[in-house]
Amino acid sequence: MHIIQLILHSATRYEDLIVFLQQNIHQFEIGPCGCILLTVSVILSRSINLVRNDFDVLTNRLIGSHGYCTQELVNLLLTGKAVSNVFNNVIELDSGNGNITILKGVTSRSDIGLLSLFEHYDVCQVGCYLKTPKYPIWLVCSESHFSVLFCLEKDLLGDWKTEQRFDLYYYDGLANQEEEIRLTVDTTQMCAEDKENDLTPPLEHCIRTRWQGAVIDWNGTEPIL
Repeated sequence: MHIIQLILHSATRYEDLIVFLQQNIHQFEIGPCGCILLTVSVILSRSINLVRNDFDVLTNRLIGSHGYCTQELVNLLLTGKAVSNVFNNVIELDSGNGNITILKGVTSRSDIGLLSLFEHYDVCQVGCYLKTPKYPIWLVCSESHFSVLFCLEKDLLGDWKTEQRFDLYYYDGLANQEEEIRLTVDTTQMCAEDKENDLTPPLEHCIRTRWQGAVIDWNGTEPIL
């Protein structure tokens, strides 16, 4: 039986945290424990009590069925709060008899964004705090796992003219991707999207939840179906 010793380090200044991570980043990148270390770190940074208070329901979990992370854990990693939903702010529902159900969403613009295939299928609605993050980097929830889209133009989301035509780079770590995948998004043209067409790549559906109707060019790469 292999015993893993967990040592806790605390930092009260952002600068000290950066130095510590730079010196110990290999512990997160190499070996089987990187994901666990990251998860424990974000939980303790938020504190266990606040994480529980973030949930819509106290019985919610950070890890769901089959060992998958829940939306609460995704939001904790992206925004620092383990809220249960992806819309903006808070929604109050009248449950009848004077009972109000509070559904908690994202309360401020996130540094890193989120695009979800579930929104294409009208299962959820991702708010602008996640769709329009501070940096042009998006976690992509599609096909039962997460991948990443990012743009090299840091000011992409600060000028609407820049969003007329731009490149997004895609990376899927689970697929052990080695080749560069660059997609050109053109919002000056309209693509007649057919939700019933199974031949449309799911990634395109995700992108169009942010840039509705945009034409997407895979630049010679075989589209991922």
